Amino acid sequence: MDTQFLYIHRIILVAVGLWPYHRTMLVHLQCSVFSITLISFIIFQLTTFLTTEWTVDFIVEILSISLFNVLCAILYNSFWINTHVVKRVLKNLQYICSDLKDENEIAILKRYGYIAKCITIGITLFAMCFFFIVTLLPILPRIFGIFFLVNESEPYRNIYIRTEYFVDEEKYFYFILLHLYAVQYIAGGTILATQTVMLGYFIHFCGLFNIASYRIEQAMRISDEVTNRMNTRQVDKKISHAVDIHRTTLKVIKFYLYNFEDTWFLLIVLVVICLSLHLFG
Repeated sequence: MDTQFLYIHRIILVAVGLWPYHRTMLVHLQCSVFSITLISFIIFQLTTFLTTEWTVDFIVEILSISLFNVLCAILYNSFWINTHVVKRVLKNLQYICSDLKDENEIAILKRYGYIAKCITIGITLFAMCFFFIVTLLPILPRIFGIFFLVNESEPYRNIYIRTEYFVDEEKYFYFILLHLYAVQYIAGGTILATQTVMLGYFIHFCGLFNIASYRIEQAMRISDEVTNRMNTRQVDKKISHAVDIHRTTLKVIKFYLYNFEDTWFLLIVLVVICLSLHLFG
């Protein structure tokens, strides 16, 4: 496989503690802290129901965001629990790819690896820009107050997601803001890491299917020129290799989907609910 592709995804997975190799105590601590951070923020969102009058708009606002955070928490812990699946799929892909000898087949795989790398870089850059903008939102009023001399009596400390910490939010504003930033980066990093890795896997699966198609085409070309028993054996051998890589790739895909099917079903349900709430709100 393309080592640069692996390198990019390794950086993203290491950043959120989901790289399936080198599971040290520090990595376990990192994952525990990330999970607790996500869950605690969900709790502090839901506690607003205890202190605020319930209205339809209020319920939709809280649930639409809290369910999205629940989705991220489920996704994070699912990948944490199934790191052996991610590791095994990666090993199988590396084994299949290392077994390739034909230069044209290697070129096909490199082309798909390049596509995966470009898509990953593009998504990562977009996510970084998005995080930068979201990071500025809570402090924009203060920035405008400094440069445009806004009346100081007007509050500039504003957090755009409702939470209830049962403390003086003005006094502990920066601690609350730090918690919000941590949740945003963990949730965003989780989505970025898991989805780009999954996308990269399936792009490489497409490359392997393309290689199987290439082997069939080569076998058909030889069959058109069959003049002796040796050529017939070459055709049988190439078709056998094509079927073998196709069958092996399908096994890897089925293994991956089987271990994550419950998670994806739950995530799809949450995504539909979140989108419905956002549209309703």
